[in-house]
Amino acid sequence: MKHNPILPKPNSTDNELNFSDLLAQFKRMMFVALAALIVVVPILIISQTVTAAQITNRSVLISTAQAGATANFTFTFTPGSTTQIQSIKFQACTTALGTCTPGGSGTPTGINLSGGTISKGGTWGGATNFSKDTSTTGCTTVDTLCVTRSDTTSQALVAHSIIDTGAINQDATNCSAAPNCTFFIRMTTFSDGGYTTTVDAGTMASSTTQLFTVNAAIQEVLTFCIGATSVDDSNTTTPPLCALVSGTSLNLGTLNSSNISVSPVSFALAAGDGNNGIAELSTNATNGSTVSYDAIQQSGTNHAGTLRVAGASCNAGNINTDQCINAIGTSQSTVTAGTEAFGMTIAAINCKATTAYSCSFTGGTYKLSRDAAYDGTGANTYPTDTGLVGGTTNAGYAWDETGTTTTIATSPSVVDKEAMILKFAATPNIITPTGSYTSKADFVATPTY
Repeated sequence: MKHNPILPKPNSTDNELNFSDLLAQFKRMMFVALAALIVVVPILIISQTVTAAQITNRSVLISTAQAGATANFTFTFTPGSTTQIQSIKFQACTTALGTCTPGGSGTPTGINLSGGTISKGGTWGGATNFSKDTSTTGCTTVDTLCVTRSDTTSQALVAHSIIDTGAINQDATNCSAAPNCTFFIRMTTFSDGGYTTTVDAGTMASSTTQLFTVNAAIQEVLTFCIGATSVDDSNTTTPPLCALVSGTSLNLGTLNSSNISVSPVSFALAAGDGNNGIAELSTNATNGSTVSYDAIQQSGTNHAGTLRVAGASCNAGNINTDQCINAIGTSQSTVTAGTEAFGMTIAAINCKATTAYSCSFTGGTYKLSRDAAYDGTGANTYPTDTGLVGGTTNAGYAWDETGTTTTIATSPSVVDKEAMILKFAATPNIITPTGSYTSKADFVATPTY
C-alpha cells in the first residue's frame, strides 16, 4: 500500500497532521494549476480576435491627372469576402498610413470626391444602386466620399466598381507646388448601411502630374513639276512622280496641212517623239492652289508667244504666209486640218499615283479643276485625238500667245500627286513657210496656305 504524501505517516508518533507539510503541498498544487492556466488563456484570447479582410486587386483610375482638374474617379476592387456590402467610404489622404482626419490634417488640398455623380460598375450582387451620402458623421467633407444602399445580397469575389463622375483632383499645395503629386484613397466597406460593421479595407494610390507637351511642325509643302511623258491616258498608267519627271520638250514632228499633229506623235508616223506634256502638283495648301502658264515671248516681230520661227518677222493678224502659226487664243476651239492653228488642252487629270484620298478622273473625284478653255472635251472623257488627225479634232484647244498669266487649273484644297496630261495640237496652211518652229511657256503653281 502506497503512502499518501498529504496524510501523516501511519506510524506517526504524534498522530496529528503536520500543518507545515500540508501548506507546502497546497502551494505546489496551486503553482501547477496557475501554470496550466497561463498556457491556455492566450490561446483562448487569440482564437477570439476578428479582423477585416483585405480588399484585393484595388485601384483608382482618374480620367485626367492634371492638378485641380475635373476628373472621373473609377474605384475598382475585388472584395476580400462574400459578405454583403451596403455602404463604402473613400477617404482621400496625403499618406497611406498615419493621421488623416476628414476635413483636417492629412487630407489633400483641393480634392473633391463628394461633388460628383455616383454610379456602379463591374459585377455587383444585387440591383440596388448606391446613393451619395453627405450628411452622416464622417461623410460631410469633400475629401471623403460615402455611398450607401439597402441590399443584403452576398458579393462574389470578382471586380466591383464605383464611378465618381465630376470629381476634382487635388491641387499642388500639399506637395509644395510640385506638379507630380501622389495622393491615397483609403477605402472601407461595411455590411450595414450606416458605416458601422467593417467588411473589407484597403488603400489605393494615384498621382496628379504635370502636363506634358509634344511639339512638332508641318511645313508648307509644294511639289510641282513640268516635263515630258509617254503617258497618254487618264487612269490606266501611273504617271511618274516629280522626282522622276524628265524632259523639257516634246516634238510634234513634221507638220502637214493635210493633218493635225496632236501629241503624242510617234516617230514612225511623222518624226515626232511620242510624248505629251505633264504638269504634276502636290501641296498641303488648305486654301487651294492655281496652275497657270505664260507664253514666253521669243525674238522677232508679232506673234512672239506662239509656235514660230525664232527671230522671224511675222505679220499682225491671222496671216498664213509668215513663219508664225496662228495661236487659237483664250477661247477653246477645235482644230481643222489645213487651217493654221496652235493650242493646248488638259486631256485628263491622271491621279493614278494619288494615295491621300480617293481620286478618279472618270468618276470626277479629282481636286484639280480644269479651266473651261483647257478642259479637252468638256467632260471627264479622255480625247481620242492622238498622232495625226485628219479633218477636225475631237477635243477643243486654246493658247494665249500674249505672255499674260493664264490659269489652266485650280484646286480648292490640298492636292496629292495629280498629274495634268497636256496635249498640244498644230496644223499649218499649205502656204505656211518652212522652218524650225518652237513655242515656249513658263508654268507656275501658286498655293494659298
